[in-house]
Amino acid sequence: MSNKNCSRREFIRNLSVTALAGLSLPLLSSCSKEEVEDFLQKHFLEMTDEEKKQVIAKLERRYLEQFGRKFQISTKEALPETLWGYGLELSRCIGCRRCVYACANENNTSRYARQIHWIRVLRLKRGNLINLEDSEHYYTPETVPEKGFIYLP
Repeated sequence: MSNKNCSRREFIRNLSVTALAGLSLPLLSSCSKEEVEDFLQKHFLEMTDEEKKQVIAKLERRYLEQFGRKFQISTKEALPETLWGYGLELSRCIGCRRCVYACANENNTSRYARQIHWIRVLRLKRGNLINLEDSEHYYTPETVPEKGFIYLP
């Protein structure tokens, strides 16, 4: 460390980054060119319009090969001051959790066996006041809706 401009912390950080890059080379060498490009591509919001067009064209080609159907991917931005949200019609809930699985499928939150859900359906005894502490969200009846219960997503 003869360079006085480089602090010890910067030296260790640079050494760590270099070592990590060296260790990752064998892993990246087993990947295809397209996989490496996907891994190293910029975040979508940081891309230029030309880079976005290239990525969209690549994804449309990939999906055509993978699924045998033509996909049209849009990069249309949300309206100004738009907030993310979802709506559920509570009066239609029968406790089947189809809304939960549809949400997970639409938002790509559960690709593997363990599922991540943003919606949780609660089972409550009919006739009681709504008390969320007395509700169940781990229920597995053979059929829904069950007699004597209401459901609240």
